[in-house]
Amino acid sequence: MDGDHLLVGSEALQNARLLPRWTNNRFWNQLNTDPIATSTDEVRHHADLAFAHLESLWQPVENEIDRVILLVPGYFEQPQLGLLLGMATECGIPVSGVADSSLMAACDLPINQNCLHLDIHLHRTTLTRLASSHVLNRKEVATVTETGVFTLWDRWANIIADQFIQTSRFDPMHHATSEQALFNQLPGWIERLGTSRGNTFELDLGDVNHSVSISSDQLMSACAQVYPQLVQFIRTQVAAGEFSTLLLSHRFSGFPGLKDSLGLVADIELVEVEVGQSLSSAYAHADKIISADGAVNHITNLHVSHQPQKPTPVQDKSHVTHMLMDSHAVAIGKSFQLSGDLSGGIQRDTGNPICTLYVRGDALYVDAHTEGDFKVNEEIADRGTALNPGDELKFGEHTITLISVT
Repeated sequence: MDGDHLLVGSEALQNARLLPRWTNNRFWNQLNTDPIATSTDEVRHHADLAFAHLESLWQPVENEIDRVILLVPGYFEQPQLGLLLGMATECGIPVSGVADSSLMAACDLPINQNCLHLDIHLHRTTLTRLASSHVLNRKEVATVTETGVFTLWDRWANIIADQFIQTSRFDPMHHATSEQALFNQLPGWIERLGTSRGNTFELDLGDVNHSVSISSDQLMSACAQVYPQLVQFIRTQVAAGEFSTLLLSHRFSGFPGLKDSLGLVADIELVEVEVGQSLSSAYAHADKIISADGAVNHITNLHVSHQPQKPTPVQDKSHVTHMLMDSHAVAIGKSFQLSGDLSGGIQRDTGNPICTLYVRGDALYVDAHTEGDFKVNEEIADRGTALNPGDELKFGEHTITLISVT
């Protein structure tokens, strides 16, 4: 809100750090008519904000469009769908159909009979289960975590700012203009990261340019609590011995270490969904989504005439490279003697370690030096216990997760 002027969409995003007095970015995530704090006569609740956003999207193209298909996330239930259709009517949007966005992401891709779609939104991460035969059905939709991309942007921005301070004493968070510039550049920079382990963030402020090197390990600390949640939840959705396709939304592009973490789940085939896949599929299947009698239907299943099935994939066995505890990852190297005092995090102890991790050939092993209290995956560890990505070392109240970072 800039005085009495409501900014929405990209304009609002590019001014949120400059005008922090009144901001709200949860109106789609919590679409309802409950009164909000600091309301005005024009903005009483989240539905008012969503209406303003929807109207701003529609007005530039309204004279060019005859029919509209809305793609909606699976967590939208009947109240949200009802509000959305009501707002669309008020905007004059000729909605002819509503389709589940995960269904559209999957319907034209070669997938296994069991399929999962992992997606991240502004304020949540969701997993949708689909079943494929001659009809592709959307089954359960679950919110895996309330952490969305907005929280991760904030964490990554702080990591970058801290690195600027350490290397050059420049604090981009000290002034609103440099803070806004950082956040403007951050999403695109993350998306372009790919698999690079060394990355330079350049902050262009017009009259001056600042740059700093950021490692993937530093960025991964922002995701350290999220990735294990995703891995553990997906494991519960994959039946042993039945291969499933895991579709990864394009919104995860560039997330450091994510594909390595998902590779810890057995019996899945990871497929990255390209930008625009849902849109192109909705266009291709418009005749099935739009009802002949003029009714607006919410499509959660779709007849597919040629749903190819991929062969059972060969799993790429990743090797353990790091230990992860409390958002901090520590490289193991050829060997690591682990201290029994974990109160300050993971550290070495060559005098009296609780265990020694060591590489032999292509595998990692552990020798426990204490009896009873040191466990691997809830089991008492023997000498020479082989370790794999995803295994957990437990000592007292502390848990260390073994991960692979490539």
